[in-house]
Amino acid sequence: MNLIDKLLQIDKKKITEKREKTYESGRMQELTGDSKILIREIDPERLSELQCSAVDGETGTADFSKMYGVNLLITTEGVVNPDLRNKDLQQHFGAASPKDLAKLIFKSEVMEIADAISELGAPKVKAETIKN
Repeated sequence: MNLIDKLLQIDKKKITEKREKTYESGRMQELTGDSKILIREIDPERLSELQCSAVDGETGTADFSKMYGVNLLITTEGVVNPDLRNKDLQQHFGAASPKDLAKLIFKSEVMEIADAISELGAPKVKAETIKN
């Protein structure tokens, strides 16, 4: 069976579904005793938009001083549970925005979480098992 035939057999809904995965957060475990948070893939165009906000418009080079802010935005948009947009949660921690809440809860772990969210849209090829 060729690739076109295989693609024609796929349910159209499957191709538009955003991938989700459980992420083990050390910071969440430290705070609550439960390390599991749910992350979801971000639309590739939106992800690119966020990443480009760390590029200097004049020179076209990465402005690494903006990377933490970009990772906070990716984390804010990609973390499903806990819901960082929850106003009660923001108010409880005195956070002015979901971005501020992500910073309070995850601190420097936002970089790892943002990487995991980014990787959801680009799954790795699984190596085939070689049988003897």
